[in-house]
Parts: sequence; C-alpha cells; structure tokens
Amino acid sequence: MKLIKDKVFFKLAAGLAIPIILQDILNSSVNMVDTFMIGKLGENEVAAVGLANQLFFIYQLIIFGITSGSAIFIGQYWGKRDVKSIHKVMGISICLSLFFSFIFSATAFLIPEKIMSLYSKDPNVVKLGCDYLNIVIISYFFSPLILSLNSALRATELTKLPMCTTFISLFTNIIFNYLFIFQLGLGVKGAAAATVLARFIEISFQIFFIYKLKTPIAAKPSMYLKADKEFLKSFFKVTVPVILNEFMWALGTSIYNMAYKYSGTEAQAAIQIASTIQNLFIVMGTGMGFACNIMLSNALGAGDIKKAISYSRKCIKISIMLSCFMGLILLLSSDFILTFFDVSETVKNYTYYLFIVTAVGLIVKTYNYTTIVGILRSGGDTKFCLILDSATVWFIGIPFAFLGSAILSLPIYITFALVYMEEVVKFFISTKRVLSNKWAKTLIN
Repeated sequence: MKLIKDKVFFKLAAGLAIPIILQDILNSSVNMVDTFMIGKLGENEVAAVGLANQLFFIYQLIIFGITSGSAIFIGQYWGKRDVKSIHKVMGISICLSLFFSFIFSATAFLIPEKIMSLYSKDPNVVKLGCDYLNIVIISYFFSPLILSLNSALRATELTKLPMCTTFISLFTNIIFNYLFIFQLGLGVKGAAAATVLARFIEISFQIFFIYKLKTPIAAKPSMYLKADKEFLKSFFKVTVPVILNEFMWALGTSIYNMAYKYSGTEAQAAIQIASTIQNLFIVMGTGMGFACNIMLSNALGAGDIKKAISYSRKCIKISIMLSCFMGLILLLSSDFILTFFDVSETVKNYTYYLFIVTAVGLIVKTYNYTTIVGILRSGGDTKFCLILDSATVWFIGIPFAFLGSAILSLPIYITFALVYMEEVVKFFISTKRVLSNKWAKTLIN
C-alpha cells in the first residue's frame, strides 16, 4: 500500500500522535479511575458525580474551543518559527480561558441545586452532586492553564511533556482517591478533593518543566501581553467560531443528559459508565486527529498547501483503521470491563448494550473528529465547522434524545443509538467539505 510506504509521513505522524494518544489515555484513565472508585460506593454516587461534571464538561469544551482556535495559529506560526507571535496567541488564550473559569465557578458555587435538578429528579442524586460540586469547582481555575499550555506544547511539536505531566496527575489522583474515598470515608467529597489536588500538582509540574527545559513557549509574563488590535482581530475572526462551536456542541450534548433523566437513575448511571469507557477507547482516533491538525497547520504555515492536502487524506485512512480496531477491542472486552463496577444487574445490562452501540459508533465519531478538528480547522474553516456541528446536535441529536427517552420511553441503549444519527449525517457532509480542499489556507502573513 502506498500509505504504508510513506515513511516520512508515518515517522512524523507517529512522533506526534503516540504521545498525544498516550496522554489522552492517561486523561481518560483519570476519569475512569474516578468512575471505578466511585462505582464502589453505588449507582447513585456514579450518577451524581457524572451529572455534576456536566457543568465542567460544558466549561471544558469552551476552553477546548479557545485552545483549539489558538492552536491553529500557534501551529501555523511554528511552521515559520515565529516564536514571538506564539507568545501573543498564548496570552490571549490564557486570559480568555481564565475569564470563563470565573463565570463557571461562580455559577457552580451559587446555584448547585438548580444545576443538578436539570439533570436528575432523584433528591439523593441531587444532594450528592451538590456535595461534589462545592469542592471540585476549585479545580476550575487550574484547568484553563493546563489546557492552554498543553495545546501550545502540542502545536509546537512538544507532545511528550504534556504526556508526562498527565501521568503525574493520574498517579496522584489514584493515591488521593484511595485515601479520601476509602480510608477517610469522604465519599464523593473525597473524589472532588482528590481531583483538585491532582490538578494543582499537574499545573505546578507543567510550569516547572516548561521553563526548566527552556521550551519555545516559555517567556517572561509581559511577552504574553503584546498583542495589538490587528493581531486580536485576526485571532478572534478564526477563534470565535471555534469557541461557539464547542459551546453549542457541549451544551447540546449536556442536554442529552437532561433527556436521559426521563429514563431513570439506573439508565443515567449506565450512560455515565459507558461515556467514561467510550472516552478511553476513542483516544487513538482523536489523538490521530489532533496530530493531523498539527501536521497540517505546520505545513500550511510554511505555505505548503499540496503537502497539507496529501497528509489530510492519509490521516483519514489511519483514523478509520484505528477506530475499527478499538471498536473491536471494546466489543471483546465488554464483559470484563463490567466486572469493575458494583452496580445492579439492570445497570450492567444497560451498559453492555451501550458498549455495543459505542463500539460501532466509534468509527464515525473518530472519523468526524479527524475531518472537523484535524483537517477543516487547521486551515481556519471554522465557520463551516460551527454550522455543521451545531446543526447536527440541535436538529438531529437532541430531538432524537427526547423522542426516545421522554416520549417513546425506549430502552436507553436504543435512544443512545438514535442520538448517534447526528454523527452519521456529519460523516457525509464533512467528507464532501474535506474533498473540496476549500479548507486548505494559510492564515498568517
């Protein structure tokens, strides 16, 4: 195969993708460890923590939108080795991310009961979720810094450093979870405290290594605040659609969980378990998608549009192969994974069928991540991505979620399968856009 013979591409792709994939596995493992340990407490606790994290999910994806938009510019500036402009982009990204951290942490602190009642009708689940939220919001101030620095490191091809600091976070999270949840008997409050401490330690090590190793993104604080009016204008023109894209998609996805509450607490617990496992199995595809974004951004920044287009086709093929492989592994390991959760047989049965839906859906989901985040955004085609993502979630996914759960009272796994129709529609539209090559543009002078 011609794809396999391109050693230059594979060496570059593997060098970028493998550390990103490992980091994403570690990140997903942090969430999975939380779910496993909290799962030992019962299904109410699993549902409560999963639903309480819906606010963080929306917040995190807004930050991801900011850092993804920033990464487009950082990647292209790195293609021409313009370090000063990279620092300007980072400054905007960090300041904007911290602004949203204040908004979301204040919301979680002031109205936790109202937030939880949106997702659950169970008073016990609402109370447990509020207990968790009141502590975990402290970590909301660490996350924007972590994500901003991780994104900048990845875009400048320093993918191993974020992987190392994420490993430190996973290790400390496991220790604190065990200590607080089981040894001290703090339950969901202990899980929240462990998350806060793990994030604090992660950002501390991250900043230390960035400056100790004298990475390209290290600079005096004043250097991050040099952006002028024209620079800000060009930044927001591309980045605002990305932020809106992630916000609308995150809000829509969160509304899915509002719909799922009509299926009951057991169904919600199954959804939280399945979503956590899905995040672990999707990392190879998303890691390849992010590596694709870096390679294409660097090529476009250097003015090599032909190379960017060629690489985009190869990234799609690899993404499909990886997602098929991971879907098969999930199908084969479903029974074994369920042994880690102390939940009712009903929840286990729901989760098993959700795993089957997820295993099949991985193929289109990771493909869409590669085409939208990896390819289209690399050239600044962010308005198209905003329209596509938002339209499919709000006009296909959400109506199907309420139709299956609230109106037809279908089993949760059938409703979940209906929601996946948004990914199928997105598959065809994003493919057409990629093949048009309209996205392949250089954004910097």
